[in-house]
Order: sequence, then C-alpha cells, then structure tokens
Amino acid sequence: MAQSKSSAESGGATVEELTSQIEALKGDIAAITGTLADLGAETRDQAKARVRDAASDVRARSEKHLKDAQACAEDLSAQATDAVRQQPAMAVGIAVGVGFLIGLVTARR
Repeated sequence: MAQSKSSAESGGATVEELTSQIEALKGDIAAITGTLADLGAETRDQAKARVRDAASDVRARSEKHLKDAQACAEDLSAQATDAVRQQPAMAVGIAVGVGFLIGLVTARR
C-alpha cells in the first residue's frame, strides 16, 4: 500500500508496478482463500463430531427406553397370565363383557 502511495505521488504508476501489485493481491487472495477453506473444514469436522456424539447419545437413550418398555410389557403379560390362572371364570366374564361392548359400539353406525 505504501508503494502505491509513493507511485501515485510520483505522477502515476507504471504498468510493471501495477502488474506486480495485482500479482501480490492475487497471492494474498489465494492465501485468504486457503485459510478460509481450512477454517471451514475444521468447523465442518467439529460439527460432524458433535452430531455424531448427539446421535450416539440419542441411540443409547432410545435403546434404554425400549428395554424398559419391553420389561414393563413382560411384567404386565406375566400379571395378566397369573390373574387368568387364579380366577379363570372372572377373566372369561371380563373378556365376554369387553367383546359385547365393542360389538355394541361398532354396530352403531
């Protein structure tokens, strides 16, 4: 920049001076572009790592919830089986009653 001032003060820049300044600017722009590309790649890699970690965490939590739900379903199934074995007549009566109610509701169109 100081060169362009002194050239302008001396009455004008020559073609060689302008060419060298343009080449210097091209070099500076190339360096800036490389720096920005490196920064973008680094930021992208960090973002990928954060997303990968979050996905892994979500997967682990969902697997835990699935196992808990399966255990709860197995407990309910075991309780239902025990209740039917202890009182089979009441279980059949409840099943008939529920079936009758479902029949009434679906028959009313």
